[in-house]
Amino acid sequence: MLIPPNEQSLLLAERWLKLLSDLGRAQGTLTAYRSALHHYFSFCSENEIEPEKARFEDLAAYIRPQLPGMPYPAASATLQLRLSAIRLWYDFLVYQDICSLNPLPRAGLPGAIYTGRGLVPRITRLPVIPDNEQWLRFLKHVSAASLRDRLMLALAYFGALRRAEVTALTLEDIDPAHRLIRIRPETTKSRRERVVCYGPDITPVLANLFRQLKRAGRTQGALFRSFSDRNYGTPLSVWSWSKTVRRWALDTGLPQITTHTFRHLRLTHLARAGWKLHELATYAGHRDPRTTQIYIHLSGSDLSGRITAAVAETDRKIAGLIFQAGAY
Repeated sequence: MLIPPNEQSLLLAERWLKLLSDLGRAQGTLTAYRSALHHYFSFCSENEIEPEKARFEDLAAYIRPQLPGMPYPAASATLQLRLSAIRLWYDFLVYQDICSLNPLPRAGLPGAIYTGRGLVPRITRLPVIPDNEQWLRFLKHVSAASLRDRLMLALAYFGALRRAEVTALTLEDIDPAHRLIRIRPETTKSRRERVVCYGPDITPVLANLFRQLKRAGRTQGALFRSFSDRNYGTPLSVWSWSKTVRRWALDTGLPQITTHTFRHLRLTHLARAGWKLHELATYAGHRDPRTTQIYIHLSGSDLSGRITAAVAETDRKIAGLIFQAGAY
């Protein structure tokens, strides 16, 4: 059971988060940092540590049980996020002259206690995506959903959109004449605007939705709105969209599917179709092409292409020896 953190640390955390908010950090980032700090503060309270006076040894004790391979470890990405939030918060305390030294310094800095390549190992796993049979089963189930929900899924997939991007779409973002979707910079993770597209089969569905909205007197504003009696007509939230997809995933026995799966799957399909790395990066809105490289790996196109070109004849001979006529 986690012990509530002390009030002083919470106030300092909120001051720092307010500063980040004023600098334009995304709300999702602020929420994640707040959660990370609360987890750390609870550890400090449990062990009678004043966060503002913590030492490197205290941080090591906090990290140890969360490491991959330990009993009940945190996911690698979760641990990395927590450490990033704590490190940045201590940077703020140093700037405010509350601390004289950051107890969680960056590796390699002059005078740092720890000078290795990284404080904790970073484990990177490929996203889990459904195979063709699972994907078709999922889509068949979704075909009975409302027009709004089906269209959200279609645009999320075709445009490789994150959940915050698809829920933030407005009527003005859609260009029906050219089947394009403008993703405004304020809705993206990288704060960079981009343009994606959707297939021609979606055009009549969108046209039908536009007619419905026009009859309701809506010619601008949010494209997807709530059906709930409590907040009818308000822009749909990311949480509502997540709950919808979660329900579909459980109903089809595919709990690994999330709102981000549609993005992963689309980029993987594009990689299999022969899209180049820079093309995928532009479509996805990635700052770092190394992130995009994941979808090349998922597609298997780089492996199969290299193997076919380099060792095709050798493989053919080996397979012929292993699987001789009548041996299978």
